[in-house]
Amino acid sequence: MAKFSDVFFASDFDHTLTGQDNVLRERNVEAIKYFIAEGGRFAVASGRSIPLFRKRAALVPVNAPCILYNGGACYDYASETLYYAHPLPDFAMEIVREAQRLDPSLCIEVQGVENHYVFGRNPIRDAFLKGEGFTPVLVTDAVPKPWIKIAVCAGLSTDSPTPVFTAEDAVRFAEVERGLRDFCAGRCYVTRSMAYILEIGNPACSKGGAARALADRFERSILVCAGDAPNDISMLDAADFAFVPSDCDPALRDKPYHRTVSCNDGAVAAAIERLDKLLHG
Repeated sequence: MAKFSDVFFASDFDHTLTGQDNVLRERNVEAIKYFIAEGGRFAVASGRSIPLFRKRAALVPVNAPCILYNGGACYDYASETLYYAHPLPDFAMEIVREAQRLDPSLCIEVQGVENHYVFGRNPIRDAFLKGEGFTPVLVTDAVPKPWIKIAVCAGLSTDSPTPVFTAEDAVRFAEVERGLRDFCAGRCYVTRSMAYILEIGNPACSKGGAARALADRFERSILVCAGDAPNDISMLDAADFAFVPSDCDPALRDKPYHRTVSCNDGAVAAAIERLDKLLHG
C-alpha cells in the first residue's frame, strides 16, 4: 500500500498554496505531486467561485473535485462537472440592502455559478479580479439567480492614486461585520476570508462538511486540511490532521492546529512532510 492511500487532503488556496503575493509556490506543487504519487487524494477548498478559480485550477495538480464558495459548490474542472451547489436563501437581496445601509462605500459582490455581479466598485478588489483574468458585471438592482455567495469588500475612505485600507476603514468595516452578523444570525453564515472581505453563504454548507463528504466519497479514512483564515476553521476543525501557515490569521493561532512555515515558504509542502512523519515515523 502506498504511503497516503488512506488520506484525503483539502487545502485552501489563497495564502496557503500561494504566498502573500498570490503566487503559487512551486515547492507546494512538487509536494502535491509526491503526495498523489503515493496514493493520496488532493483537492482545493477555497472561498473562490467557479469562474474566479478557473485560471488557477490548471496550475494545481488535484485529483479530486474542487470545493468552492466555502463549500457552497463542488466542481470538477477536468470534466466540467458541477456536483452540487447550495444557493443562498430567497431573502439574499435583503442582505445586500442591509450592507448598503450599514456602509454605502462597500463593494458588494454577488457570486453565481457563471459570473459575479457587483454593487459598487473598489479599486483594490478590481485590481485583484483583473489579475485573475476576471471582470464582474456592475449592477444596481436585478441579479440573475442562483446566488451561491455574497462577498463584501470594505470601502475606502481615501481616493488616492495608490489606494490602501486605512485604520479608519478597518474600524468602519468591523462595525459592518457586527451589523451583518446580527442581521444574518441563524439564517446565513458570515465569515472573513481576508482582513477586508466578508463572505456570506447558505448555513447548510461549510468547507468542513464538504471536505469530509469528499473524503467519504473517495473512501479515505484520514482527512487532512490546511488553511490560513477564519473561513477555513470549519474544515480545520473537521480534519484528523489540521495545518496552518505560521503567518495565518491571528484568529487561528491559539487553536490546536499544526503550525508549519509561512505561506511564502511553502506551507502545504511543509504540511505534507510533517504528515509523512506523523503517519510513518
